[in-house]
Amino acid sequence: MNQQETASLPVILCVDDELNILKSLTRLFLSKPVKLLRASSGQEALALLEKEKVNLIISDMRMPNMTGAEFLAQAATLQPDAYRILMTGYADLASTVSAINVGKIHRYVQKPWDNAELLKHVDDGLEMYRLVKANKELTTKIAKQNKQLKELNHSLDEMVQQRTLQLKKTIQQYKKLAETRGNEQKATLEVLYNIISINPALNGKFAQHVAKTCANIAAIMNLSGPEKDLMNKAGLYSELGKLGLPSHCLSTPAYKLDSSERKQFLQHPQLAEEMLAPAVHLHTLSEVIANQFERFNGSGQPLQKVGTDIPIGARILAVARDFWLAVYQQMNSKSYTRTEAFEFIRMQKGTLYDPDVVAALEKLIKNNIDSFDKNIQDGLHVEQIQVGMRLSQNLYNRKHMLLLPKDHIFCDKTLSNLIKYQSKHKEKLLVQVEPFTIKEDSDEE
Repeated sequence: MNQQETASLPVILCVDDELNILKSLTRLFLSKPVKLLRASSGQEALALLEKEKVNLIISDMRMPNMTGAEFLAQAATLQPDAYRILMTGYADLASTVSAINVGKIHRYVQKPWDNAELLKHVDDGLEMYRLVKANKELTTKIAKQNKQLKELNHSLDEMVQQRTLQLKKTIQQYKKLAETRGNEQKATLEVLYNIISINPALNGKFAQHVAKTCANIAAIMNLSGPEKDLMNKAGLYSELGKLGLPSHCLSTPAYKLDSSERKQFLQHPQLAEEMLAPAVHLHTLSEVIANQFERFNGSGQPLQKVGTDIPIGARILAVARDFWLAVYQQMNSKSYTRTEAFEFIRMQKGTLYDPDVVAALEKLIKNNIDSFDKNIQDGLHVEQIQVGMRLSQNLYNRKHMLLLPKDHIFCDKTLSNLIKYQSKHKEKLLVQVEPFTIKEDSDEE
């Protein structure tokens, strides 16, 4: 057996002052895969325990100078995991019990012993030692892992806090970016509206009428806030594609166009779709405008969509647009009142127009909700506006071009620009602002 194999064997220490007992124990364990140590006294055995790691100790009780119980008590201090067996020739139960308490032994065996029984006790003792050692190793490992886990949890907590701060910072940056982009996109649309308004063949007032009617119909039909906003935009930009039509198609009322010109005229929604194509975020708006000439019965342009296959926004836009075209004398030579214009729309519900949208327009007319064209008489003059006030409605000039959008907060520069505008264009502006919006801390700057 080589040195490495010997080192892995369990170690048994036999202690007895009688040499023949030690020889008997040596013969007994000769066939066992163990490393056997022998000592003839307690002092000699303690010296061995100082040097050798022992799994199991067998000690005689009656020895000179130091009893087995006294030796095992000290052995328990030196190597507490070692399994301890006391061999005694005494039949006195009281002395045996005392020896068990003093020596902290695990088992005692009476002399003369039975070899098979002693070997069984040794096997049990070695197994007990293995289990105790394994348990301690496992406990140590668990304690180490718990410590590592605690450190890891602490690190994770710090990491989570750092990630949370980073995430909050990223969200704030995203919000600022989104707000900036949103303002840029809004400004782009406002410029498009002014391009429509400034064209002498188009009409910003008409676009405003259609926009408000679209938004009000959407509200009556319980569409969401974003959908109402979409409908307002769809009304404002429904004629955007007309900028790509020949001048005679713009200057001539639609009912006066010949078949060739009318076919060309009906392509303006697709021209608008092409114009808006680079603005991916306006895809939904583009889709509504592109489908505005589809008809509920499938007779429309360009894809002959039927019923609810047509986007709801396009169905609303078609009704609002044609209602105001009738009022603006663009549908035929007859001049319609609003009531007559609605009757013109109602007669074609289910064929050209969605019946639900027509019903919503009827509620709008009956409740006189759509009053956009009323002149605003309760606005403030520019000279009455103070820094910090907020616009409650879009500010348009007399040509219906947008000067400032709703929710704009006035500053010194804005007011100065408006005063210059009035002087240059000889036009007095009336401005609607929200009440009680003056900044209380404006004088702290």
